[in-house]
Amino acid sequence: MTKIYRNLAANALSKNKILYMPYIISSMVMIAITFILSAISKDEQLRQVEGGVTLQIIMTIGIPIMLVIAFFFLLGVSCFGIKQRKKELGVYCVLGMQKKHIIRLQFLENLYVYLISIVSGTVIGFVIEKIVQLLFLKIYHLEADFSWKVQWKTLILIAVVFAGFFLVIFIINAIGILTSNILEYMKEESKGEKQPKSKWLLAIGGLILLGSGYALSLTSKEGHEAFRYFGIAVALVIFGTFALFTAGSITLLNTMKKNKKFYYKTGHFISISGMLYRMKRNAANLATICIFATMVLVTMSSVTTLYSTIKDLANDWYATDFEITYVKAGTQAERDEREAMLREAAEKTGGAVDQIYTYRSIDSYALVEDGVISTSPSSRLDGISHVFIITEDVFDYVHETKLNLAKDEVGLITSASFSEDTIRFRPLTDECELSDMVSPDFRVRRIDEKPKINVDGAIGMMTNGRYVLIVSDESVYDSLKPYIYELAWESSNSREHVLINTSSSKQAQLAMYDELEDNLQKYDYDWVTCKIDCVDELMGVYGGLFFLGAFLSIAFFTITILNMYFSQLQQGYEDAKRFAIMRKVGLTRKEIKKSINSQIIVVFLLPLIVAVIHTAASYPMVNKMLKLLGGCDASSFLLIVLICCLLLAVVYTIAYLFTRGTYLKMVSGAYDGK
Repeated sequence: MTKIYRNLAANALSKNKILYMPYIISSMVMIAITFILSAISKDEQLRQVEGGVTLQIIMTIGIPIMLVIAFFFLLGVSCFGIKQRKKELGVYCVLGMQKKHIIRLQFLENLYVYLISIVSGTVIGFVIEKIVQLLFLKIYHLEADFSWKVQWKTLILIAVVFAGFFLVIFIINAIGILTSNILEYMKEESKGEKQPKSKWLLAIGGLILLGSGYALSLTSKEGHEAFRYFGIAVALVIFGTFALFTAGSITLLNTMKKNKKFYYKTGHFISISGMLYRMKRNAANLATICIFATMVLVTMSSVTTLYSTIKDLANDWYATDFEITYVKAGTQAERDEREAMLREAAEKTGGAVDQIYTYRSIDSYALVEDGVISTSPSSRLDGISHVFIITEDVFDYVHETKLNLAKDEVGLITSASFSEDTIRFRPLTDECELSDMVSPDFRVRRIDEKPKINVDGAIGMMTNGRYVLIVSDESVYDSLKPYIYELAWESSNSREHVLINTSSSKQAQLAMYDELEDNLQKYDYDWVTCKIDCVDELMGVYGGLFFLGAFLSIAFFTITILNMYFSQLQQGYEDAKRFAIMRKVGLTRKEIKKSINSQIIVVFLLPLIVAVIHTAASYPMVNKMLKLLGGCDASSFLLIVLICCLLLAVVYTIAYLFTRGTYLKMVSGAYDGK
């Protein structure tokens, strides 16, 4: 008996390969991506790379996201397969098989799919993870490790997790079989289908949800507010998209149908009536395709933009090779001692110090409203911004230029919205109330250059924007003291920044960095940064984001293509009989061909067009978020978005042509009138 079940299960996979092959391929892709993310997060070789730990942390974050996507997608694919095989299951019942026998057969089929998928997926993932490892080692000029070390714990864990997924999917399908009358499956094809009805409330609700999501993106302010509302905007767009596809499309088609002069024409009659039932059955699938296509565009364009700005970001945040910040400004004797220590550390590690420059800065939080900068003792106020004040000679040094600011003039560098012609300063008290003391007005000179000085990018990410202000000289700088929140002034004014440039090699600079961290322990210092080390760390962060984004985009696009395939498959099953009836009632082959082309082109184009519109609407909000993460150029981001849209359209079209071939093959008999 067991052999019979095994043979039936194997035959079912073979005869229904049009259903099971995409199921197996999608399972393989999900398993492979999950294995790659898990293996990278545990790879000992990558852990030794600069920024490797950060890369592994990011990959670890991506694992649960990938697992959630994998489970729900595999569940949807499995349910679709069961739905298309209902008549076959009904035949089993007619032949005398009981529900427990059919469930047993389903278990074996799922087991075979799981075994094929887990073996193929882990092998593919193992090979790709090794390639990624070698690529990173090559980038960092480290010795390549060509040995093949199997991460057995990772492999076993993924095998167990996906076994659990397949078991849950099997249980859900088994419950469906137990709670239904399998003999009724034989009659489903002969049941009539009710005409889809207009759902005005849901359609209008979808428009409101979608419009609200778009409005959040288009009106979002600079800074962390974009992060705060991004999730809400995404949820509104997703629900709005599903509502418009499922209810809005049918409502629109029914409205067109009521126009009798338009509707009662051969081409319009066939197309509209066909699209009505097509959208009723496939609207949710099309909405899913649209959402995942949007995810591909937003994810890939964002991570590509971030990854391409690493060097620019490093130049923006780190003006010189090293920067040391001391808690207290030292005397001239202390400065000489520190400088001697710096040069000694450089010589000890095989390098040399070329330039040393010392400066002060005010680094504070503030509320910026109507041209008034109100410095604050707290970073928790709503709408708080990051304010960084330096003198002109510091800016001229790092930018190798000359601003020639007047005494009553300040230079302003900011990506936040600021349209005032003047700036004034005012402190907030301990209770965060506005003080009566207000400084004289300073004329604003906007500076388009990015600040090539470390203004702490991390702080900027947590605030509502960053304002870098340049005053003409030390006298103006000191005159601001009455108008700056006292603790902020004292804390910043007592600190001293030392910028160091060196012509040493990368290895010498990294060795000097280690030496400085040891030697500075006897001084009262706040932090020391090494540009090369920070660039490597940024490579880990943004490289990790890029890889994670690439893997998630592959997963999203796999889901998009397979949804497209299953949508065409479902339409093929249902349309074959409908077109056969059309031939019998006298419609010509040309009329049927025209109807097919018009409907499938609309179904093909609609998700892609809406996905591009969603991406365009998300551009302002995503651009503001990227500015906080790396200060990316808006035009560069726009160009990358356009390139991603073009690439997606090309690959999407190729995938569509493949799935369209499956559809036409299924309806060819009815199509040709055979």
